[in-house]
Amino acid sequence: MGKIGQPKITFFVRFIIAYKVMQYQKRYNLTPFKAWMHLTKHSGFEKLMREHFKNKEFPDHWISNILSSYDVRKTFYKNHIRKIIGQFKNLKIYSPKEFNQYKAKIKANKLSGIASLKNSLKQGR
Repeated sequence: MGKIGQPKITFFVRFIIAYKVMQYQKRYNLTPFKAWMHLTKHSGFEKLMREHFKNKEFPDHWISNILSSYDVRKTFYKNHIRKIIGQFKNLKIYSPKEFNQYKAKIKANKLSGIASLKNSLKQGR
């Protein structure tokens, strides 16, 4: 026997939506709502919504509805996206420059201490 109510969406879908909205918000200096609207124009948005609505009874109806109407996207943001973004407040979005610095820092940490001996031990005889 299942639970009553709307089926829950997966963590993956929630994370991708929050990450992309925050990324667009930082990259293009947009409000969260405008970043959501920017995401709805992306070519992979339909696949993301297909994954979101896969547990619904008629997913094609829901997908065509959200793709065609501005008001539906606006209402979807109001009812769902604000909550999803709120769950991932502390998510760090790196610019390409920041990401390269972060990778260099991690690599520098791996080369110090006992872990630096790991590469020398793997050499052949």
